[in-house]
Amino acid sequence: MEYYVMEENEFMGEKLLGLYEESCRIQEKYFGEYPWVKERIAASETPHLGMEHQTNIAYGNKYKFTQVGGKDFDWLLHHEFGHEWWANKVTNRDWAHMWIQEGICVFGDAMATRELAGEAAYLKKMQQTARAIKNGLPVVQGEEVDSDSAYYGDIYGKGAFFMHTLRHVMGDEIFFPTLKKLATAPQYTYDNTVVTADVEKLFSGAYGKSLQPLFQLYLYTNNKLEIHVKQTDENKYLVKLLNMEMQLPINILTGEGTQRLMVDKKGIIVSSKTPIQIDPDVFYFKKVILE
Repeated sequence: MEYYVMEENEFMGEKLLGLYEESCRIQEKYFGEYPWVKERIAASETPHLGMEHQTNIAYGNKYKFTQVGGKDFDWLLHHEFGHEWWANKVTNRDWAHMWIQEGICVFGDAMATRELAGEAAYLKKMQQTARAIKNGLPVVQGEEVDSDSAYYGDIYGKGAFFMHTLRHVMGDEIFFPTLKKLATAPQYTYDNTVVTADVEKLFSGAYGKSLQPLFQLYLYTNNKLEIHVKQTDENKYLVKLLNMEMQLPINILTGEGTQRLMVDKKGIIVSSKTPIQIDPDVFYFKKVILE
């Protein structure tokens, strides 16, 4: 592991290398072995903020560390290093599918929060990510779009939040091995480029049911998941999906606690002596319609 540091900042070299090593440990846990292990891991200090370069990322965050779980963390270092997996190893076939590289890389940033500060901190970070989604255009705007069109801000945040939603839908025991397979299996890596349909097919196969409706809503439209809630009796509520052609697990907070319930367009009846809350931890980019 190497760090090419400006002479006046030499005293920070060992510190940054320590953070680099920690970043590598986290990335490898979720995405598999560092892709260029037979070559090198390096970073070079630069006057601009940063950019990924295969085996030698550009670093210009000026050592502005933040505290995550009581530890120093450099978001720029971790993010650009993540592109060794998501860009240099797993590469989208054209600009239209840039969310695969940027969105999953940002999700990897959230995984660092999870590792260093725990699940609650991760959930808070994803809630902040959801609030920042602009949602003015679809993440995938068509096929063979140019780079100016593709680099719409939501490829980062909404792309990452989509992975957060997939994690909730699939469950950790299926989601995380599938994500690692995307980052390690030969058909998705190195010379074999990918598009969104490849990702959907992989995750649907692992889940055992088609996830295409969820991919369609999140990535090809700028619609939110619409969840309709109607009180039908003093302590009963009808909860149903309006614009989703599949069942989804929805956390619903009732007077007896949080329940994970499967909801579809037909709807389900939920009993509660107190008003219910839909998806209180924010696993979905949604609109709740109360009647």
